[in-house]
Amino acid sequence: MKRKALFVFLLLLIIPFASASAHRPMWGESLGPIELESISTSYAFYQTLKADEIDVFYFEGKRGDKLHAGIQIPDISALKDYGVTLALFGPEFPKPEESQLPPEHPEDLGAIIAATEVTEDFFEPFTQANYWGRQNIDTTLPADGTYYIIVWHPEGKAGKYVIDTGFAEVFSILDIFVFPIWWVRVQIFQEYYARVTVFFGVLIFAIGYFIYRKKDSIFHRG
Repeated sequence: MKRKALFVFLLLLIIPFASASAHRPMWGESLGPIELESISTSYAFYQTLKADEIDVFYFEGKRGDKLHAGIQIPDISALKDYGVTLALFGPEFPKPEESQLPPEHPEDLGAIIAATEVTEDFFEPFTQANYWGRQNIDTTLPADGTYYIIVWHPEGKAGKYVIDTGFAEVFSILDIFVFPIWWVRVQIFQEYYARVTVFFGVLIFAIGYFIYRKKDSIFHRG
């Protein structure tokens, strides 16, 4: 019976991996540029942008590599009209106008600039979160070299955003056990505090019930 219950529990955890188009969640710290280890792996970086802050992601690219980078805004009421500018800097890109560039940027590189635009709203079933759709960059890299993805608000306003990169969904069986932590972190980022309260309430109840049944069974064996 215990094995059956464990199997059902693991199956419920696996379902999100099997049924959802999922990005591997990452939480970037604003302590400097963030390296993208792979531009083919599908990542979602949950970022809090401070006032006048610029976020930088970088990677080593090869000519002919495909790159996807997209912006979504969490469906927090205060951020409904929020948007950021997204830029990809790299070799052999055209030089944009100075007015389009962030205050700090690679001086010797051209760029593709994607200003804020409203696109289709997005529901992410992997973590049950809603987003307001924003802009994307989908391109083929023109040369070997170091590339920089830069995100900023043109007026320096603080806010939150999620940037997703890559195409391939890469997970391991061990990630099943990490998924509840990912889920809680995303709910907190999205400010779904009621969900987090219910989650921990059910968890505490389940642990208490397990301890009660364990003590009861030990008492009866005695």
